[in-house]
Amino acid sequence: MQTPIGLHGHRYALVPPQEFSLQMKDHWTTKHGLCSSKPLERLWTIMAETFNSAIVDAANDVRANWRILQPPTGSGKTTGACLFAAMQAERNRASDCVLQPVGSIVVTRLIEDADGLAATINEQAGRAVAIAHHSANPKSADALAQHDTLVITHQAYLNASATHGDRWERLTSWRGGMRLLTIVDEALANVVESAKVTSCDITRVQSYISADLQKQFWTECVALQILRKLVDRYAEASETGHGFTRGVWSEGVNEIKPSLVNFHPLRRALKGIAFDKLGAMMEDTNTRVRIGRKVDETLEHAQALFDNWAYYAKSGDEHAMHSSALAVPWDAPGPVVLDATARADFLWDLFEDRALRIPTPSHVRDYSNVTLHVARASGVGKRNMRENFSTRFPRLLADLEGRLSPDRSIFVCLHKDNRPLALDYAPQFAQFSIGHWGKVDGSNAWKDFDTAVIFGLPYRDQVWSNDTFFALQGFQEDGWFNEPQWKHYGDVRRVMRQRQLSVSIIQAIGRIRLRRVVDENGKCPPADVFIVLPKSQEGDEVLQDILTDLPGLKLADWDFSMDGPKVRKPRKGSPREALIAYMEQRLPGAVSMSKVASDLSLDKGKREKVREQLSKPSSGLSEALKAIGVAYRVDGRGRGAKSFLVKQQPA
Repeated sequence: MQTPIGLHGHRYALVPPQEFSLQMKDHWTTKHGLCSSKPLERLWTIMAETFNSAIVDAANDVRANWRILQPPTGSGKTTGACLFAAMQAERNRASDCVLQPVGSIVVTRLIEDADGLAATINEQAGRAVAIAHHSANPKSADALAQHDTLVITHQAYLNASATHGDRWERLTSWRGGMRLLTIVDEALANVVESAKVTSCDITRVQSYISADLQKQFWTECVALQILRKLVDRYAEASETGHGFTRGVWSEGVNEIKPSLVNFHPLRRALKGIAFDKLGAMMEDTNTRVRIGRKVDETLEHAQALFDNWAYYAKSGDEHAMHSSALAVPWDAPGPVVLDATARADFLWDLFEDRALRIPTPSHVRDYSNVTLHVARASGVGKRNMRENFSTRFPRLLADLEGRLSPDRSIFVCLHKDNRPLALDYAPQFAQFSIGHWGKVDGSNAWKDFDTAVIFGLPYRDQVWSNDTFFALQGFQEDGWFNEPQWKHYGDVRRVMRQRQLSVSIIQAIGRIRLRRVVDENGKCPPADVFIVLPKSQEGDEVLQDILTDLPGLKLADWDFSMDGPKVRKPRKGSPREALIAYMEQRLPGAVSMSKVASDLSLDKGKREKVREQLSKPSSGLSEALKAIGVAYRVDGRGRGAKSFLVKQQPA
């Protein structure tokens, strides 16, 4: 039955919430093989009600709040978004021109996600009602207008909304008029656009501006010179002990006198420069493109500095001018954000009354089958983890192999810089996969893994806090840099960084199979999470956020020290690894060491090293072979002795 709602003389057919909940239950249990429950079904009803209320506001030209839905991990938020879009498309077709159709936009993180969601919506609708549009496969305006649902990436949404020009019009309009619902799956990444310019950046750009271009763009060249002198002056003051940050101007220079500085024509003029020949003194397309992008980015960021406010900050050894702006439009059509970590995310606090958090029913999920193993340590940030990774990571693997059985599947989340080193190791688990911060949020790659390991934490710096706060709350006076107060928070920057840390960690934990619902109480299969938290108050606060967002989670002490005695682990391709893999594949029985050496192509030196390790029962190789039922045996003495590896028949 259609549900007509009168709006400005029009009648819109909306998806009935109870019908949506029933279809979600059937889809959840039949297709995904998961268990439903009354709290889950109530959550799905609330989801549809929220979508409908957003549609009504958009249809009535109400500049509504951003509605924030907080379904916990593994409660069907993405599945629900796809099903609702498919059901809405069916409502549109069934209206037969009597009722006004409702178009929607679904915004997701990655290109592959956009393709997957569009395919899922079309499968559920039984026809092509959704279309994915992104840089890897852009669609024509006509194609976009013919589909009920448009699926795009976060970045495409931000790029289009930045100008509110033709590109924005293409996304928000379709054959049924204006699209009335925007579903954002997970909190928008890069919701704040930051601009940063260093003295070196400006010097590099100036080196590519010819005398003719200087005459043509005299004002812009002077503006660049002003920026460079400002950075150098503040850098010199900072080195003599004066503060970390200083405001430069609190409103854009171009706001005082419009178009005083406009770098766009200069950016176009520099597009044809052979940067590779001028800078690197070579002819190389990749070099030309790389330098060209950096030059253009510097000018783009310089434009932001003149268009908005600006401040100087020293971060490490880097001196730079900064600015930022909110990248999302307040007038997006019917915005609804699906964010499992919305409670912890301080971004929505900064939105204030422009964001409406929708209450979530209790007892939707129960994570009591998950154990969180917590160790405490200092130096878990990016720099310390990078400097000590070669000794810390082998200790981690040795600890995990001592605690967990070989049939476990392990997902490790760490810093991007450490990932290449981690891939060199081959621990003895059924599955062992490495992910890194910035590339795990929303991913389903590890949804069947039973263990997550968080090794190194993604701290944000003060510049990030400044930029985010200013983009949403406006530029602050210099005193705020030293005493960043807001509302009842004495140091809002510290709270922002801690809460963002919690959000990142909860997202990473949620990648494994705890997202699966296996009974009507909302429980998941047994799983383990290992994490090293800082010893400080911040560690306590992060832990509390984890426990709050994952109700029922069991807590256990993890007796692990990252910086104890050095532990060596075999790397991929080592004779030890090859020997272990070789014996794992063999049937029970004895095999001579001469055959092993021949099969594994071990030269004399490697053969002797392997024999030396095998002769020591306490060596790592001997222990590893013992774990798979293999023993080293020597028959005879002296030059006539023969050595074997003997694999026992499993009990």
